[in-house]
Amino acid sequence: MTMELGGKVTIDCEKTNHRAELEFKLKPFFGGSTSINQISGKIKSGEEVLASLDGHWDGEVHINELKSGNTEIFWNPTSEVRRQRLKRHIVLFEEQTDFESERLWQHVTSAINKGDQHKATQEKFVLEEEQRNAARERKENGTEWKPLLFQHDAVTNEWRYKYEDLRPWDPLNDIAQFEKNGILQTMERHLSTGMSAKDCRRRKASDQPSNHSQNTESSCSTPESVQELSDDDGKYLGFESLCTQCGKEMNHLKEIHSAVLSLQKAQQDIHRNLSSLNKKSFHRKGSSGSFLLDSRCWFLLCIFLTCQLFINYVLK
Repeated sequence: MTMELGGKVTIDCEKTNHRAELEFKLKPFFGGSTSINQISGKIKSGEEVLASLDGHWDGEVHINELKSGNTEIFWNPTSEVRRQRLKRHIVLFEEQTDFESERLWQHVTSAINKGDQHKATQEKFVLEEEQRNAARERKENGTEWKPLLFQHDAVTNEWRYKYEDLRPWDPLNDIAQFEKNGILQTMERHLSTGMSAKDCRRRKASDQPSNHSQNTESSCSTPESVQELSDDDGKYLGFESLCTQCGKEMNHLKEIHSAVLSLQKAQQDIHRNLSSLNKKSFHRKGSSGSFLLDSRCWFLLCIFLTCQLFINYVLK
């Protein structure tokens, strides 16, 4: 028993007016293993078709340029590519709520892992029947169903994540991404001011353009949420709720910031002392006619240059 991805996906580029149309194909009634996970598509500029795509999304995908007739590999998930995938982090099973997917579908998953298709179908029917009964009761009582994390877009007739953030990931400023109560947030780095709770911004896990749309088919149903977020759930989180790794990096940045401030203060003190020494040396030169500083001035000048080099190395 396997779950397939089926449906059409379109990606539009407003700058170049290019459009990619992809179709994830479901296995036909008569077909072997080569008919699983097939994908096909076109890349168009306006109404002109520039290239076609064909292959398997979990294997090689080839692109064929229509003008030149050249065909080459467009996508190939090699072992190196698979190693670059983000590590999956999940909530501990005992900490999950009743409507978490892993807990809700645990009996279906167990039956699938055992290869018992009949048991998996029965457990799936039980879940779907519970959802139908809950929807029927809400309709009879006149209770409106309010999704917890998604809202309906009347224009596209699609359900969208409430807290999506489509900005690109900034490796120079963004440190880590974390989640609480279904809300994805990003911890940011600000060396000049340190970290604050306001620096955590909600963000979507995958960066997709805003005009990206898809229509997929699946044999799995989605459970309805019956609770609404409280006002505090939408606020940014403080440092106490951040992961241990993020907290360590934040403390490290604070230590660097404090060290830089101390070095800057020492540099200012040395600069003032040198200015005072220069005035004395010039006064001494006027009286003695000597243009060379004494040994003490040269020693202090060496100390100043050493501190300056150290500061430049730290701030590099």
